[in-house]
Amino acid sequence: MTSIPFNELIHPYTGDVLELRPVEKGHGWSTTAIVVGEKGEFFVKGVPNRPGGRLDSARREAAINPTVQGISPTMRWQAEDEKWFVMGFDLVQGRAADFGPDSSDRERVVEVLNRVSALPVPDIARGWQETRWDRFATDEERELLAGDTMTYTDIHENNVLVEGERTWLLDWAWPTLGASVITPSCLAVQLIASGHTPDSALGWVSGLEGWKTSSEESAVVFARVDVRMHRWSVEARPEEEWLKAMLVAAEAWVERLR
Repeated sequence: MTSIPFNELIHPYTGDVLELRPVEKGHGWSTTAIVVGEKGEFFVKGVPNRPGGRLDSARREAAINPTVQGISPTMRWQAEDEKWFVMGFDLVQGRAADFGPDSSDRERVVEVLNRVSALPVPDIARGWQETRWDRFATDEERELLAGDTMTYTDIHENNVLVEGERTWLLDWAWPTLGASVITPSCLAVQLIASGHTPDSALGWVSGLEGWKTSSEESAVVFARVDVRMHRWSVEARPEEEWLKAMLVAAEAWVERLR
């Protein structure tokens, strides 16, 4: 049977591993797998235990999980040694949400993202201010993008899982606090990249509480700054076609709002 490099570390939580199915996640996770053990079934994430962004994001996901249970699968255990930091989550089965123009998942997506914006901010997150767009914004623009709303920005179809009547948001590697416009705006760009017109994307995001409470000025400012970030990403990695598609979508969104 294929093994994972931290089998001994997770054994107290899984028991003997009966089945192991590696999962291709990308976006920085070093090892992800579905583990069926004597003590249950888990979705397992592991990163090297060395300073840096991967470990920081893993620790942040572990810290926020108690706050987002019911929206994200519950983390049942975490373990670390000098080599690895590992988390074990409830295994949820389902399908990726459909972000296409003819999707029947609109209400599901809107409902689960509204649950995020309504979350109380836990003490652990008080210092988690959103800064990823700061380098592309002026001082005045940064002021409009600051806030105390819990954001979820890793929005794409594979991170929104439909399981029966439940809708889950996966991958809470970098939750932050920021302006309420951020999450709806990230959704809009993803929708356009998935085939929506800007008007159709607006129809979806207009159901989000974060959009309803945002000013028109903050929406335009974030869209403008977001284009700059996507342009920088394309220049940094011109071989990535999906980044080019996201830039085109971001440009279409800002044109719709102007």
